[in-house]
Amino acid sequence: MTREEILDLCGKTAREAQIRDDVCSRSTLIGLKAYFDWIPDEMIRASMNLCGGAGASSGSCGTYTCGLLAVGLKYNVPLEDELKNPELQDVNAGMFMKFRDKYLEVMGTTLCPELQKQIYGRSYIFTDPSDCEEYWKVEDHAEKCAIVVEKATRLIAEFLLDNEKAD
Repeated sequence: MTREEILDLCGKTAREAQIRDDVCSRSTLIGLKAYFDWIPDEMIRASMNLCGGAGASSGSCGTYTCGLLAVGLKYNVPLEDELKNPELQDVNAGMFMKFRDKYLEVMGTTLCPELQKQIYGRSYIFTDPSDCEEYWKVEDHAEKCAIVVEKATRLIAEFLLDNEKAD
């Protein structure tokens, strides 16, 4: 597959999962797994808890947190190696900060409410029952969030491809 075909596959798969399930975090990892088969099903299952800004708390976007999980799974040194050589923690931190910076550059923010402002013109705070109720009334919210999910999943896939040589 070409690089563009990989990005298209990951993005399209994530977008379709988001429209189907309306779970940004899980949809992101489903999209990534379409090409990166090292993403475990257990991580996809657990990632549901990260939707809605990390546990429906309107914090960090589920696509961002799942990008961090994928980057960490692929590039973080094993804990036993880090315990033997604590300086290796800097390797882990360097990679997640590199990813964070790329995400910020492309998406403009890592926060769910700020991304919502970009697509809805306002944010919804999911810990506020009235805001939550208003959000669920937006008929095409899954499709609108799918735009973010697809863009972010492509960004994550691109980051993983660009850093394969770091393995």
